Amino acid sequence: MKRKISMLLGIALMVSGCSATNIPEVTTNTISNTEESVAPDAEETGLKDKVLKNLPTKWDLTDLYADKEAFEADMKRVEELLPEIEAARGTLNSVEGILNDIENPKLMEINDILYRAGMYSSFLDALDATDSWAGTVRARYNEVFQKHMIAYAFYDPEIMELPLEKRKEIISDKRLEPYAYSLKRFTDPEYVVLSEDVQKAVALLSPAVNSYDTHSIFDNVELPRPSFTYPDGTEGTLTDEEESKIMESPQYDHEFRKEIYGLRNAMRQPYAHTYASLLEGAIRGNWAGAQMQGFDSTLSAALYASDVDQQVYDKIIEFAHDMLPKVYEYYETKKDLLSQDEIMLCDLLQSVTDYSPKKISYEDAANIGRKGISVWGDEYLEVFDKIIESPHIDVYPTETKRSGAFESLDGDVTTPYVLYNFNESESYISTLVHEMGHAVYSEFSAENQNKYNNTPGIFTQEVASTANEIMFHKYMIDNAKSKDEKLYWLDSEINLFLGTIMRQCLYSEFEDYCYKTIEKGGSLNADDMADKWMELQKLYYGDGMTLLEDSGIDWARIPHFYNDYYVYKYATSLTYAASICEQVDEKGQGEIDAYISFLKAGKSASPADLLRIAGVDPLEDDTYESAGKLISELIDEYIETAK
Repeated sequence: MKRKISMLLGIALMVSGCSATNIPEVTTNTISNTEESVAPDAEETGLKDKVLKNLPTKWDLTDLYADKEAFEADMKRVEELLPEIEAARGTLNSVEGILNDIENPKLMEINDILYRAGMYSSFLDALDATDSWAGTVRARYNEVFQKHMIAYAFYDPEIMELPLEKRKEIISDKRLEPYAYSLKRFTDPEYVVLSEDVQKAVALLSPAVNSYDTHSIFDNVELPRPSFTYPDGTEGTLTDEEESKIMESPQYDHEFRKEIYGLRNAMRQPYAHTYASLLEGAIRGNWAGAQMQGFDSTLSAALYASDVDQQVYDKIIEFAHDMLPKVYEYYETKKDLLSQDEIMLCDLLQSVTDYSPKKISYEDAANIGRKGISVWGDEYLEVFDKIIESPHIDVYPTETKRSGAFESLDGDVTTPYVLYNFNESESYISTLVHEMGHAVYSEFSAENQNKYNNTPGIFTQEVASTANEIMFHKYMIDNAKSKDEKLYWLDSEINLFLGTIMRQCLYSEFEDYCYKTIEKGGSLNADDMADKWMELQKLYYGDGMTLLEDSGIDWARIPHFYNDYYVYKYATSLTYAASICEQVDEKGQGEIDAYISFLKAGKSASPADLLRIAGVDPLEDDTYESAGKLISELIDEYIETAK
């Protein structure tokens, strides 16, 4: 997934992503198969022939700060430069005044420092949130960032004091054209600006509203992990990595998987009300912010902030519901192929054949993944190689490291950083290319856009990541050496779509229920939340799926809920990525060129306009029908291949 800290001109807005896999319900997987995997044969030319070797596997954060003194020097530098912000007061009533502010090198320096320091802080937390230096950096960065927000509190109110027609005249000037999208809010009649005093108050209070970090520390570090006994009598501890290994491995039967799945629920159940209270705090904070900006719902505020039409949200939920009959058919078929009396969520990663993902080295995984996405061409591969060969990739899990995977780059102060928890399974390549899709998009944007347009939003970022997953699966299916191997990768791609579209829509409906509960004056009750979660699971998985009675607690482990209306973007993004990949098959190089142009466009326009560069319209029914057709055809091919 994409972890972001973005700053808009005038108002510094911190939008932290979540570090988790792109499909939270199905965690990354491993397998104890000792057979080594090698890249499938393919006819390669140019950069496609290159073999990656001796890849770095640990982050080198000295690319951000050489030592503690360097970090503190940057924080002091920002404090020294803050009066430069105040110097713009009273000048923002003309093209010249706004342009001088936008292009002021000292203000650009402030933003670059805050981007760098924000990444540094989040990376230290990701490696070990309990480390004392990580805590010191987090506190110092938040202190300086808060001062920055307070200093800028006058900015939007001053511009918005001008009559609308005057604002339109100023913003439409050709000299401001390179920054037009970042300034568009000032010409929006519906834009509600908070007063300077209120913005200062928000800045002062913002560090106190931090349920996400609390959830992360508790769930990743402090939550007691139960022990269990493997069928061979050895003892194990239920980490995310061990659970993933068990859920995919063919050496464990349904009953053992069911036991482990039950343990996952049981370990969080004693803390259900704590989790509910944490989430309620985050939701109340987001709802308060929405009301302050004049919105009647948090959803409306979130859509406005992302510049996304309400129709997009409605269309993706409707699309998911339309797909349910076909999805139910897949689950019934898989139950029959597994020769089980029941099928449960813990069975979905099981192969229905003798083929299972091989144990694989990280370098082999990187090379196979690279071949899978090589369809994007040499220019794409050059950037891919630049990133993956840098010491900006942290590969292996540790006891203190945050679970899941994410990529991060803010601005153009460095090359992207990527965090993995690689588990030596061939199946992990999908996660690898997902995060590298984010990274390449970030780098293309940084190289081709100005500082106000070079940090893409989550809505389009997830298109870049999931398009890579689709292309990787297509490569593996096309190069399968047996019917069993092809069936495995067909199953994997189906689960990619079900996990990223169907499951994320389930999450989004649950999230919407929670927000509406608070917005109507209610409170979140852990028991009611469990009931709602079970209700949605029954809807999305159908009567053929057996659900554990205590699986209503499963919502508690998902960090995405601490970012308002985030998860639906996974579903929309894979839908749009599917359309792009289908067009590559139909149009060839022309669509590839259009896609690369989309990646280079950064955040220079609305998400809908950016996607139109790649030939996708999120408001057209054809876009969703195309994805539905692809999913249905995959399920039909899976059923036919299995005969």
